Amino acid sequence: MRLRFRVLGSGSSGNATLVEAGATRVLIDAGLGPRTLAERLQSAGVDPTSLAAVLLTHEHGDHARGAAAFSAKWGVPLCGTRGTYAAAGFGVQEIAGYEVFEAGSVRTFGALTVSAVRVPHDAAEPLAFVVAAGGAALGHATDLGHLGSGVVESLAGCDAVLVESNYDPDMLRDGSYPWSLKERILGPHGHLSNGDVGRYLGAGLGTACRTLVLAHLSEKNNHPELARMTAESSLRRAGRADVHVELTTREGTGWLDVVPRPSPAVRQGQLRLW
Repeated sequence: MRLRFRVLGSGSSGNATLVEAGATRVLIDAGLGPRTLAERLQSAGVDPTSLAAVLLTHEHGDHARGAAAFSAKWGVPLCGTRGTYAAAGFGVQEIAGYEVFEAGSVRTFGALTVSAVRVPHDAAEPLAFVVAAGGAALGHATDLGHLGSGVVESLAGCDAVLVESNYDPDMLRDGSYPWSLKERILGPHGHLSNGDVGRYLGAGLGTACRTLVLAHLSEKNNHPELARMTAESSLRRAGRADVHVELTTREGTGWLDVVPRPSPAVRQGQLRLW
């Protein structure tokens, strides 16, 4: 069973990631307008009605803006924490349903097994997700102020990791944002910088990871080549030439396969005799 994913949108203009295994598909976040979201799904060859659920990381508009209208139009249930439900105001909107998914719990959607992971962000009960199928796993973590031990441990066994690399600190400090917003982004419940991601790659990235996707890059406070250079330098210093780095744009990416790393016995051509 092949696990693959495709970013449909990334950044402050709207975030959404499609994850698929066999005939099972889920969407992580719906920060694009419902029409745009449907168009991008259809461009990827996916019928919006075929989605098993929309998994919501948190209530902020660039992650949940289109969730209610998309759910109502296409009959796809939403899934997230109680905090996200209340903060997004889903109780007063027409939706196809809402399934509570708390941090630390695991849910199954057809061929996909999804684990919810608590993250530090200035939202009501925000989450990261680990999605697994066929022996492969994808870790998806955007909008978090720091990579604590719980998040790092949850991502350690993932064959592919999508993580935000939101800003360059110098560009942010010298930029036009009001200082109150700069403090929020820089804070422990804000966003990850290129340097934060670099330190994670050097010391915390799991040995299983073969694909790294840098997401949620700020268009005003970052540059793609800065994010790539920081990540690749850290990987090179850590001796991780086996990790392929992809960057998202506001329009997303193409399909990316999540390939499980063979066990040592398989790599060496050995047979297990026990």
